[in-house]
Amino acid sequence: MRKRRFFLFMKTIETKRLLLKNYLEKDKEHLVSLLTDAAVMKNVDTGVFPIEKANKLWLKLIENFYSQGIRTIWAVFAKDDSRYIGHAAIRPRPTKTEDWEISYMLKTEEWGKGFATEIAGRLIEYGFDELKLIKVVATIDDGNFASIKVVEKAGMSFSHYEYDDEGRFSVYSIKTETHQQT
Repeated sequence: MRKRRFFLFMKTIETKRLLLKNYLEKDKEHLVSLLTDAAVMKNVDTGVFPIEKANKLWLKLIENFYSQGIRTIWAVFAKDDSRYIGHAAIRPRPTKTEDWEISYMLKTEEWGKGFATEIAGRLIEYGFDELKLIKVVATIDDGNFASIKVVEKAGMSFSHYEYDDEGRFSVYSIKTETHQQT
């Protein structure tokens, strides 16, 4: 297995239209707003977070991840007007740390503009180029057809099904050699 750099400090990532920046204290309300939005959270984790759980996740991000130098979780902003678009991350899966998973959430008013595909593609590239990963995965609820379309557009293919307390979900993946061919 190739060595991975897990600790990357204050890295801003760019796409054609977006900037992915590590969260700052002033961005807390943005993340909490996403996590407490029922439409956004419909297919994420166990669903919408109560405000207390959203605030705890914010603290975990700042105190556990960022304070330890883990900088692969970003707030996403539009380049043209600096508005907050959503959230993006690439991290080891909680139960399969050999797999690194991309994730993204967008404010509902930003849906349908191609931002999720742009983010997914850039996270895959970051995983291969910066983290030196061999494979990148995404886990998606079976009924989340919009996210399935996003990862497929970004070059991922269906890998297999897995199950958790919430039921069956799909795992999509892309490997380094597949990415280089596209």
